[in-house]
Amino acid sequence: MEFRHKKYSVPFALPGDLVQFKILRKGRKSKFQVVHIEYAAEYPDYIVRSESPGCAHAGICGGCRSRHLDYDFQFEWKSRTIRETMEQEFQCTPALLPATNRSGFRNRMDYAVDGSRIGLRPPQDFETVLDLTECPVLRSPGPSLLAACRELLQKFPGAGWSRSENSGWLKYVTIRIGQESGVVVLTTAGEAGETDDSRKLLEALIGKMQDQWPTLNLVETVTDPGQELSCTPGGRALLGEATYKDSLCGVSFAVPYDSFFQPNPDAFSNLMESILGPTLDKLSLISSVHKRKLSLLDLYCGAGVLSAVLAHRFSEWQEIRGYEFVDSAVNIARQEFARWPLDSNFYVTDLNNPPEDLSLQADLIVMDPPRAGLSPALCKKIAETATAPLILYISCNPETQIRDLRILQTQYQPVTAVLADCFPFTAHMEQAILLTRKDFAI
Repeated sequence: MEFRHKKYSVPFALPGDLVQFKILRKGRKSKFQVVHIEYAAEYPDYIVRSESPGCAHAGICGGCRSRHLDYDFQFEWKSRTIRETMEQEFQCTPALLPATNRSGFRNRMDYAVDGSRIGLRPPQDFETVLDLTECPVLRSPGPSLLAACRELLQKFPGAGWSRSENSGWLKYVTIRIGQESGVVVLTTAGEAGETDDSRKLLEALIGKMQDQWPTLNLVETVTDPGQELSCTPGGRALLGEATYKDSLCGVSFAVPYDSFFQPNPDAFSNLMESILGPTLDKLSLISSVHKRKLSLLDLYCGAGVLSAVLAHRFSEWQEIRGYEFVDSAVNIARQEFARWPLDSNFYVTDLNNPPEDLSLQADLIVMDPPRAGLSPALCKKIAETATAPLILYISCNPETQIRDLRILQTQYQPVTAVLADCFPFTAHMEQAILLTRKDFAI
């Protein structure tokens, strides 16, 4: 929506709707706030609305932004600009993978607590917590566990963190459900916020988990009263271990409770299967022509997930190196690859400020950075010093990925791209791109 030459985002509104809003000003800063949306009786023919949003909180909860739209329409809408940019700027047309599963696909949700309420926030409103009675995007048995936490918070009202009074104990509940096990993370105010109700809630929750969900672990992490972090490092296991097990492309992984793992493993596995074919073909050709084993460099490696997938699919590796910021993830990667008969090294490194001696020499560089994309310093270093014949760049934010490609294209050309909807009902997509070095001849 445009008002006085400024553009504003209005969640859930469509062309033809009447939006009532206000601009809140504080000094030089202003905040746009929607008051009410009066929905139109009819919409243009090109807009296809959903007849069944599939969630009682659709149109209110900020977790899903497009349940009011037909799925095929929203997929076309959010993939079009990316597809056209890839074609026009890089002469590379992405293969499109719509979501095949649009219910129970997420393996992680972070729910905020406010008193006896637990849930997500409305769009553009960080002060309010919606009390969710359901959350159909979460893997089973996550929704049942959410309902149990909600019931216990209502039974023991002194346990939850009060955001108006800035006091209490339980601030967030993060539920992570893997294929083999799961973990529930309670982010609390620590001993300072403990009450009789908080102790009773914890005892009751442990009992329920042991009886109903024996494959789920329980971890407590502590955050400062003024912080809004749903999961912090240094947690202690209250039940089971501080990890859980999930799988990707048929490979099982132990995931630390505070480490990143793909939130939609099934959709991401489909994406990987589509890009692995051409990647492995080129790796095999390089190895065959040059009669040697190859080296892999994994940037933003996490727990070594992509390295492990590639190691399972391609046997001609001589060396694998990985760089990651999270200590616990690097430790998991080291443990995983200690069992492999190849030279592997994983390092705790801040790639936002890559060290000068960081070597980018490899046959394949694989990188899966956070939404912000490659740090400017790292992107520049790759463009100027990398000699790898192949780069596999995976991103949950194609916008920043394309920004980085514009810098890398001085030396590298995208040859294969796959664009997948790993995040149904949001504006986000995941894209995997295989690039080849322009001056490399196999």
